[in-house]
Amino acid sequence: MKKVFKFALVAFMAAAVAVSCKDDPQPTPGPGPEPEPEYTGPEQGTSAWSVIGTVLETSWDTDYVLAEADGIFVLKNLKLAAGNEFKIRENKAWDNNRGGDFAELGAGFDVTNGGANIKPELDGFYDVYYNPAVEQMAITAANGTPSWKELPKGLAWDYVLDIKDWHINSTFMFDEVSAPIKLNPAALTFQVKFFSNKWNNCKFKDKDANGYQLYCNRLGEFSNAAESQTVLLRFSNDGNADGQLCLNAGFLGLNQDQLAVDGKAYVWSTGEWHVITITSDGTKLSVYDNETLLKEYSQSGLADEWKFARYDISMTWKEGSSDNDWPLRQAFNGFVAYTRAWSKALTAEEVAASLCDVPADSEGLEVYWAYNCEEGSVVANQAANKDYALDFAKAWDGNGSKNNTANYAEAGWTPVEEIENGTVCPAAE
Repeated sequence: MKKVFKFALVAFMAAAVAVSCKDDPQPTPGPGPEPEPEYTGPEQGTSAWSVIGTVLETSWDTDYVLAEADGIFVLKNLKLAAGNEFKIRENKAWDNNRGGDFAELGAGFDVTNGGANIKPELDGFYDVYYNPAVEQMAITAANGTPSWKELPKGLAWDYVLDIKDWHINSTFMFDEVSAPIKLNPAALTFQVKFFSNKWNNCKFKDKDANGYQLYCNRLGEFSNAAESQTVLLRFSNDGNADGQLCLNAGFLGLNQDQLAVDGKAYVWSTGEWHVITITSDGTKLSVYDNETLLKEYSQSGLADEWKFARYDISMTWKEGSSDNDWPLRQAFNGFVAYTRAWSKALTAEEVAASLCDVPADSEGLEVYWAYNCEEGSVVANQAANKDYALDFAKAWDGNGSKNNTANYAEAGWTPVEEIENGTVCPAAE
């Protein structure tokens, strides 16, 4: 009996040991790491701007469209690799593109039309930003926030000059005719900031409310005292397309006196501010709309000196009292914010930086008339240590004599808040 029990006990223990070893619990395998989702490309938008280059194993043949929000453009989740280079361009065309030298992650860097290819030397997923208000781009880590340079606030425009119905004399001679501003034609820049409400359709012979024929839209003229050497700015001149710039500047070494800038391909828009800039450096004359270079013309045979002695706002002197006056039939339907003349040819970078206010002591700044007046007749010259204020009460008539009839009361000092899209400079808000 004892032997049987002992045998049974030993067998039970062996069985228990065997069961215990066999069923020792093991950790249950987990699901493991989630596989990385397949990369399907950047988050594209619907704006006019796009990235193009060697990104994503392309070779300058594929555009990736940026999204736009509050005036800033972004392409998110762009996969970059060392050695990639790219630019952005508008409407998938090369006539308006941006490039520049990348500085550091997250920081805005300056870009220009026709600038260098952007070579960030980064490897991973990034967001690419473009801020046209400061003409900078930035590359950030995914969902990062870019930092932009601050533009100087400078002059804040509360008023601009309405010239669409201007029954006053508007030719200004500086310090009589005896003391013009003597300038070198091979080192000049002219700028006017303007806003057009509507282009007169001269090609199809529009008429005004009184049935009189409208002609061109005359923005202004820089000239010598005799008006024989001029830079004349007109739009929609008879026979040309509406909103097309017609430039008279033959004395600046051009082979023709009158140019239809950029053929009939470029039309200046209405309902927004533009800065028209004309630069002359002795080898080429350049025409800009804001920071965009529209055209360059070869120059030769320039004179050594040009005497800047008069400036016309819109049309020149008024010939009589009738609404059928020739000057009034060339009236400019819109506003002007400022006029500038420089004794240097601004570079493309300087043009882009000068669209709002500029420091009074800027190199080469000769006249800077900011039409930021609530009332009165005098428009001061903002350039440092310069005379040559414009005085509407001392405009010159067509016979070369002053008109002191104080018609400046008809000048339209207009609050910018009354103009849709009328803010002159975002930095001044």
